[in-house]
Amino acid sequence: MAAVLLAVSSCKAPSELAVVEARPISTNKLLKRIEQNAFDYDYLTIKRINCNFSSSQSKAAFKINLKAKKDDRILVSISKLNIPVGRVLLTPDSVKYVNYIDRNFFIDDYSYLSSFLNIDLDFATIQSIISNNAFSYRNDPRDKDFKTFDALIEDNQYVLQSEKTRKLSKLEEKENKAERRLKRLNDQALILQKMFFNPASFALNRLLISDKTNDRNMNLVFDDYTKVENKEYPGTIEMNFHSPEEEIEMKIRMSGFSTEKITSFSIKIPEKYEEIRVN
Repeated sequence: MAAVLLAVSSCKAPSELAVVEARPISTNKLLKRIEQNAFDYDYLTIKRINCNFSSSQSKAAFKINLKAKKDDRILVSISKLNIPVGRVLLTPDSVKYVNYIDRNFFIDDYSYLSSFLNIDLDFATIQSIISNNAFSYRNDPRDKDFKTFDALIEDNQYVLQSEKTRKLSKLEEKENKAERRLKRLNDQALILQKMFFNPASFALNRLLISDKTNDRNMNLVFDDYTKVENKEYPGTIEMNFHSPEEEIEMKIRMSGFSTEKITSFSIKIPEKYEEIRVN
C-alpha cells in the first residue's frame, strides 16, 4: 500500500541528505521531531508511478496514477502499455476494484487485499505508507500515541520500535516459560514493528513489520528522496512481503507530485461487467 505537495515545477535530481550523527533522544522528543517534519496534505496526486511486481506465480510491469483525499479515499488507476487495466478505490471501509481486461469487478473489505499480500492491511496503514509517515500497525488504542514504542539508534538511524520486541526476546531466552506465557499473550503482542528515520530530515527510511505468530513479514525501504514543499519525500519504494506460502516483491518509482485540490475520484462500473466474489 501507504505521501506530498505542490507540483514540482522543474526536474531536479534527488537531493542528498546531509550526514548527521544520530544522538540519544527520548521517545517523546523523537516523536515531536518526526511530527514537525512529517509530510501532510489534504489532497495528493502522484501522476507517474512505475511498478515492477513479482511473485512465485507471476511477474508484471505496469504504470499507476494515484489520487488521494486524506482520511477519505484513495483512487489508483492502473495501465500497461498505455492500455487501462483497472481501477481501485480505497475508502476506510471498502475496496472497490474494476478490471477492464476481464470485464469484471468486486467490492470487498480489506480481507482479499490482505490475503493477497499475506499481511493485514487497512485504509489507515495504506494511507500512512503513501504519506511516508509514522504509524502503529497494531490495533491497540495506546498505540495511537505510540505509548508502547521506544526510541533507539541503529545503523546511525533513529528507530521507533514496539516495546513488545524486548519482551518477546526475553521470553525466547527461556523456551519453557516462554511457551506458557505466550499462550496468554494476545496475538497482536507478537506483531513487532520498527520504523527507521533519517537523523537529518526525520524522514521514514524503512518500515519493518514482523508477525511472529504467522511467520509473516513486511519490509519497505524508502529511498531517492527529493525536496517537495520543503519536505523530503521518497522517489522510490521497495516492498517485500514474506510468508511461508508466498514471497512478493514490488519496486516502485514515483514522480509528478501535486497537492492541488482534486475534484473527481471517478470509478464507474459498466452495467455488463460481472461481479466476482473474492471471499
